[in-house]
Amino acid sequence: MVSRYAPGAVLAVTLAMVVPLSAAAAQDPPGAQPYRQVCEFCHGAAGGGDIAPALVPFGFDAEYVLAVVREGYGQMPPISRRELDDDAVRQVAAYLEVLTSPQAPPAPPSEEVEAEAEESAAEAAEAAEAAEAVEAVETSEYDGPRTPEGQPDLNGIWQALNAASWDVRAHNAQDGVPAGLGVVEGGEIPYQPWAAAQQRENYANRLTADPLRQCFLPGVPRVTYLPFPFRILQTPDHVVITYEFAHVVRIIYTDGSPHPLPNDFWMGDSRGHWDGDTLVVDTTHFNGRAWFDAAGNFHSDGLHVVERYTPVTPYHLDYEVTIEDPEVFTRPWTMRMPLYRRMEAGLQLLDYDCVDFILQALETPEGGAR
Repeated sequence: MVSRYAPGAVLAVTLAMVVPLSAAAAQDPPGAQPYRQVCEFCHGAAGGGDIAPALVPFGFDAEYVLAVVREGYGQMPPISRRELDDDAVRQVAAYLEVLTSPQAPPAPPSEEVEAEAEESAAEAAEAAEAAEAVEAVETSEYDGPRTPEGQPDLNGIWQALNAASWDVRAHNAQDGVPAGLGVVEGGEIPYQPWAAAQQRENYANRLTADPLRQCFLPGVPRVTYLPFPFRILQTPDHVVITYEFAHVVRIIYTDGSPHPLPNDFWMGDSRGHWDGDTLVVDTTHFNGRAWFDAAGNFHSDGLHVVERYTPVTPYHLDYEVTIEDPEVFTRPWTMRMPLYRRMEAGLQLLDYDCVDFILQALETPEGGAR
């Protein structure tokens, strides 16, 4: 964090450092919790300054802080309400005023106290999760192979066999595009009006606008249903998925660690856990540039994806993915499809050399195959 933001960064820089709130701060004055969690690292426990300027005894007007947070300052990009809402910003500004007053309350609890409380909570959560896992295995209907940790053994090469890569919705065959029944539950994607218009524009310009044609990473969940196989590798603390397409590698942390500080990625940041025999993967921190398919269905950087990989037999998985993006859609929506284990002897992922616009070079200006 220090290497990204130089000393002297303003209050708004550290307001972006959103991390889970501690149970140890339940009795703090309003504003103390968000201050300690997002500001203290740079500005010190009582606002006296550390690697960033002192905030006390100066104080900050709440509306000024809001303006800086929403509009950005210097090299700091704007911070969305999804990352830090207006009430939390106002509470921090009010808390700084309290610290500035002669009757200022004591500084928030030390990092040691927070660490002890968080460690106790983590231990209790781990114990509860372990008990649930044992109960789930005992009552599960899945009778396939398992890992030494008792989870379904998903190690191997898998592939989706459908036409969702071209269009996740039901669609007719076209030149170079196979017909597909669609994988969207309910059949339609609940776009906001402006987003529906943008999708139509994307479709009209798909031969040049699709990021995949420019060899960018496909994003999640599109990478799962591309017409290429992928390999799942399990460890006690990670699930690693390597994809044949463009040598994409995805690391899903299952060690209980949270998402990192806000940062944007083509593939997002993935954190997983086991819900009985189902691998549940929560992915956020997207850059908003990928598409769901070659038909221009898209999302923003506010995308939140929850995938569920459920083994039905040792040879196929039920894959369910829920999409949430209030900037683009009117409600969450879901896609569902089977994933099949590839059983060929000696099968391995092969090299894939992506060449920019190679598909476009093989097509006519009207979009038909030569």
